[in-house]
Amino acid sequence: MFLGIITLVMMALPNEINAQTAAKKTVLDIYYTHSTNRCAGCKAIETQAKETLESQFKQETSDGKIVFHLINIDLKENKAFVEEHKVWGSGLFMINSATKKNVDLTKEGFAMARTKPEEFRATLAKAIRENLGQ
Repeated sequence: MFLGIITLVMMALPNEINAQTAAKKTVLDIYYTHSTNRCAGCKAIETQAKETLESQFKQETSDGKIVFHLINIDLKENKAFVEEHKVWGSGLFMINSATKKNVDLTKEGFAMARTKPEEFRATLAKAIRENLGQ
């Protein structure tokens, strides 16, 4: 009897581990793309995006639910990414891995990140929450 219980527990353990691994899966990939030479606006988008993630989504980034990708589009190793996503310049966009929804915040980034950083961080945070279903 005791051996049967241990066997059942051992059989259930891999399922629990798989459930924990699935829970830690990336939900939202956030991409900041740029060329090698960047303007002040481009740098501000990166800075404000990182600040937003650090201040408002620290747990989600630590858990791996949100992953921030910094992509230099001029580098050969990023050519496949550039072609797949049809990237041609600086940009900020996010893709939800479950829904495949793509949200482009490039326009908002250039309009606000340098001159209205608080407003940009609020806009970005709202978009992230919506994409996470919060």
